[in-house]
Amino acid sequence: MFLMVLQIPILFMQLPGFGGGSLLSLVRPQVEAHMTRECLKALGKAENGLSGLQGLCSDIARPASVCVVQEIERNGSMLQVAAEALAGKPGPVSMQVAATCISKLMDAARPSWDQQFPLR
Repeated sequence: MFLMVLQIPILFMQLPGFGGGSLLSLVRPQVEAHMTRECLKALGKAENGLSGLQGLCSDIARPASVCVVQEIERNGSMLQVAAEALAGKPGPVSMQVAATCISKLMDAARPSWDQQFPLR
């Protein structure tokens, strides 16, 4: 997910003068691009019926990447996420960031979803 994209810039955090928040903001477009590619790969493996959903990948990646950056900044969890990224696999802090963002995105989409698919 976003962990691989964060690996190189994380190394710069250890240099004097690099702040975590500003660095995360600089990395966000790369996180967004990575999320879009991963989404497209997942759709490519899915049934042909999902091919019409490919435009959703970039639509979802932007708010998701913004949420990831904001959540890491809000929690002050950059060092923990960095350590997990350098280890090459998501750990508990990264998974919590992802779960929080998924929940926020689902809550934001709920009104539209309810309008498109009303309960009977």
